[in-house]
Amino acid sequence: MNRIFSALLLLCLFSSLLNAQSNKEDIDKLLKDAGYTLDFVDNQKGLKIILKAREASKRIGYKEGLLKSGSMLTVFYMREDNYKKVIENSREMEPLALELKNYIALTDLYRMMALAHGQLGLSKPSYEKYQAALKASKKIQQKNTRHYKTSLIYGNMITYFDRMDDNYSQDSILHYLKKSLDEIKQIDDNSPDTKLNDKYDILAGTNSNIGMFYINQHKPPRVDLAEKYFMDAIAIYDNKKYKLMAINRVLLSNSFGRFFQAKKDYNNTIKYATNALELERKANSPYMRKESYEMLADSYLELDNKVLSKKYMQLYTSINDSITAAQNASIEAPVNQIVSQEKKKHTTIIVIISSCILVIMAFIVRLFWKRKNRILHENYESLIEKLKSEKKPGRLTEEENYGKISSDKSFTITEETTDALLLKLEKFEKSKNVIKKEVSLTWLANHLNTNTRYLSEVIKKYKGKSFNNYINGLRINYIVELLYEEPKHREYKISYLAELCGFSSREVFTTIFKKETGISPSYFIDNLKNKDISSGTENKE
Repeated sequence: MNRIFSALLLLCLFSSLLNAQSNKEDIDKLLKDAGYTLDFVDNQKGLKIILKAREASKRIGYKEGLLKSGSMLTVFYMREDNYKKVIENSREMEPLALELKNYIALTDLYRMMALAHGQLGLSKPSYEKYQAALKASKKIQQKNTRHYKTSLIYGNMITYFDRMDDNYSQDSILHYLKKSLDEIKQIDDNSPDTKLNDKYDILAGTNSNIGMFYINQHKPPRVDLAEKYFMDAIAIYDNKKYKLMAINRVLLSNSFGRFFQAKKDYNNTIKYATNALELERKANSPYMRKESYEMLADSYLELDNKVLSKKYMQLYTSINDSITAAQNASIEAPVNQIVSQEKKKHTTIIVIISSCILVIMAFIVRLFWKRKNRILHENYESLIEKLKSEKKPGRLTEEENYGKISSDKSFTITEETTDALLLKLEKFEKSKNVIKKEVSLTWLANHLNTNTRYLSEVIKKYKGKSFNNYINGLRINYIVELLYEEPKHREYKISYLAELCGFSSREVFTTIFKKETGISPSYFIDNLKNKDISSGTENKE
């Protein structure tokens, strides 16, 4: 009887071990599915799978499963901008990671806590957690994984220094971006613990981010210093050997477009912005689509293709309104929160390490987005200061009669002729003619009793602009002064304001306004209105 009982006991233990092993495999499969669902299907559906895996891990005492599911839960909370939960969950997982001596997970937990503290405005604990993450990363045994995780930490640290907004912080941002790049370069291409695609994904992204730093943040902008980093990123992007993530390809395409736009190479800007739009169909990123539309509208305008410029400005305006509405509902909504409102599409299966790439890239997008908003506000303040410092203009006068100037047939313009033409241009600039739709080079030459060659040459030499840019600038100056001086015009539609100052459409007007002032007309009007509300006045003295 005892022998039978012992045999049954052993059988039960053996069966239990087999069942536990099977459950562990099932849990690992669940976690793999959760990573895919979290990234490319739906955050909430991904959460359900994570919680299911977590409960199953608790039931059988599977500590590795608990740690993996807990780490993925931290990623979920980060994407939901629930920074309090990120910190609470990471702290809960920290002892388990220490117990298992899983320094990879511990590094990620500290890094997530650092990001969350930073987003909550807690700079000191944010910096301390970054240091803890760096300390933990040094204990990672796998060399290539160690370099990869350290690179992510350095890449995330730029969000900490960005909040300082001083010269020191600018140096620190560049310093840590370059340290991130150095860590990536030390990863072996044939590494068994870090995938080749993961390495080159973040390598291309970091090169691009350094290039963007030199264009957007360096004072003055240094396109020459940016070029090397962009060329390295483009080489990776164009190499079919590397399968970069869809969202990262969109980010890269748009950043390449910005680089070529800074170089005034508008054909290449159009090439990469168009490519970004094609790729965005898979990635579903409204922010990236908006940026592509903006570049295309500006570039086609520079190439004097008003039809396509108008088309993309309409698309830009439409998506900008949608994003603004989403932001009003939830201030600074993250990229993934807006993406979740779009139709979800399946792409390729990725592992949890790819989630880290998405997180860092999303933060980099928001970092530069916030900096762009800061630049917009600086442009607005600069425009207001200019309006305050200038003498208030009187009403535009009716058109005047102009006498003939020298009828010199040669193309060499005499000093007397130039002076006379400049005087007439000065009178023209103060007349209502500047806002007439029919104004053209020929029209103005006839009106000033000169010829088109003289007029074009004088405007180019003394006004520093082409004729079209000269007229557009005068019209924008007129409407800016009108909006600043007369609050009632701030209530009018953009289309009416465009027609009022001589533009053929709202889209062209919006594009030119932004080009001349650095901000959109709606941004200018909204800030003027907010200033009225904050000062408790509706009309200027």
